[in-house]
Amino acid sequence: LVGSIDGFCTESGVSRTFVGLIILPVVGNAVEHVTAVTAAAKDKMDLAMGVAVGSCTQISLFVLPLTVIVGWCTGIDMTLNFPHFEIFLFILSVVIVSICVSNPMSNWLEGSLLMTTYLMIATGFWFEKVVDF
Repeated sequence: LVGSIDGFCTESGVSRTFVGLIILPVVGNAVEHVTAVTAAAKDKMDLAMGVAVGSCTQISLFVLPLTVIVGWCTGIDMTLNFPHFEIFLFILSVVIVSICVSNPMSNWLEGSLLMTTYLMIATGFWFEKVVDF
């Protein structure tokens, strides 16, 4: 899979960061997205939010630290040394999701805020200049 991502990035000119942060999560979690939208359409917002936020929490609290530990055990350098741009976008997304989840009522404006934030992050990573550390 990693070899095909490298080939795709070199042929299309898309950065590996954009593929890893935008394309792969959308394609890889398509079933979760359909489940969340279906639950929201049936007015089961607790289930929809649990599916949407639960997956993100699972990745950030389990998979990311596990990847660093496995990389340490195998001798591959996998630090959490992220560029400032990525740290800023992470904090921005956490703040916006916290604001949207904190109140029990939602409306179209909160959904539009979440979609706009996602599009801003995607646009930022599309035009990002990748610098090796």
